[in-house]
Amino acid sequence: MSGLSNSIRNLCLGMAGSLKEYPLEALLGITYFLLFAIWNKTDILVWFFPHYVLLYTLHKFSRKSDLMKILYILSWFLWIPLLLWGTNYSGWHAGVAYLIALILLVIGEKPLDNESFGRNILNMAIKVALGFLIGALLMGIVTAIIGSVNLLFDLNLNDEWFTYPNAFIALVVIPLLCCWSVSRPSVETKDNKLLQIAIDYILSPALVIYSVILYAYIARILFRWELPVGGVAYMVLTFSAIALLCYLFRLQIGKRHFEWFYKAFPVIAIPPLILLWIGTLRRIGEYGITEPRFYLLLLAILVTIFVAMLPREKTRKFQLMTLILAAAAILSTYIPGIRAKDFEIRSQRNRPVEEISGPEDNTNKVIEPQISSVNDIGEPVDLEGYTLFIPRSEYHYYEDSAKAVFYQDETRTEPLLECNILEMLEDGSKDPASKLIYKNDRYMAVFNMIEDRRGSGNANFLTSGAMLFRKP
Repeated sequence: MSGLSNSIRNLCLGMAGSLKEYPLEALLGITYFLLFAIWNKTDILVWFFPHYVLLYTLHKFSRKSDLMKILYILSWFLWIPLLLWGTNYSGWHAGVAYLIALILLVIGEKPLDNESFGRNILNMAIKVALGFLIGALLMGIVTAIIGSVNLLFDLNLNDEWFTYPNAFIALVVIPLLCCWSVSRPSVETKDNKLLQIAIDYILSPALVIYSVILYAYIARILFRWELPVGGVAYMVLTFSAIALLCYLFRLQIGKRHFEWFYKAFPVIAIPPLILLWIGTLRRIGEYGITEPRFYLLLLAILVTIFVAMLPREKTRKFQLMTLILAAAAILSTYIPGIRAKDFEIRSQRNRPVEEISGPEDNTNKVIEPQISSVNDIGEPVDLEGYTLFIPRSEYHYYEDSAKAVFYQDETRTEPLLECNILEMLEDGSKDPASKLIYKNDRYMAVFNMIEDRRGSGNANFLTSGAMLFRKP
């Protein structure tokens, strides 16, 4: 019992120490909580984790220079432009921000060799997981207490009594728990039995088997003299990413049974990488560049570079690979002119409309691709008697009788045009509408905002493809 009480006491002292050591971090959590609880600003919560990690990282470096101290203080105010930005961001912006945050957590404060870098990643993962585990237990206890009081005394408490305490724990307490956990002594990961089982008995055999499967598939397409299927690029990327991670973390285990595989991996990976490049370039060649295909191409380039860095000890530096990944992600997502979206716009604007939607005649009416704004279209288009065709992946937003209204801007005061949305026709396993619209597996409408009259809000469509309207 005394051991448990000592552990609780140490935890409380650690939390108090974290509050004193990380005052701006605690204030940031409180700020996000108030934005959520009082002003109902839920959209900004998506940025909490990247913002918190950035603040924490600058705090570590603020001890080394006055410039970093100034940046540390200024970075706290980043929630203000993020709040003003609202929902004007894409999933790629948020996803890359989370990737950069994870890299900041594990990259270290000084150059590290591969074994030390792998140990640093594992230590950070274990310590952060410990903070989240304690926080999750605390959330469970608080929820159980409130629920019990509500049930026993018949209080009929609304959901806010459960939501706000748990939100406070998630935004204020858990991050401070993680700060406390990270500041504790490192965990010994060398010759960890669980890690050895994961790498030497599960992942490494799986990689060998997957290599055989990929080689068999390469032999099959060479024998038949055919192009690889579309999804093979993602399979090779997943295979390569897992192999690179195992290559790094295997250094933390003693007896290794698949060392021959990792020593030969730079050569073993060559045919799958060729397969990756064929699949990637084929899709871009046929359909042009879109954001997903741009990131696919970027990952293909990075994986090829990383595999090429493995044979020589001088270039086999996983910390450097991680920094290259972070730089590429930032440049391709946030820097105007070289962002994935900018490449998509330039590529799709140059595609002939006929390639996507077929010719315009008395039956078909094709709306030219317009990228930046619906205002680029000019005069309203007369679509009386026409029906908008949209792909199967999008039509779930609407009922077959739903009316879509296209507005000039987000104020939704002056309709640009109105038309009926036709639910997709079923023809066995085929989708006839997709043949009419495009040869692309990703469809993007011309207009920025489409109102769903079922009351479920707005469906936002990216913009770069032609839109087809057809008379019944």
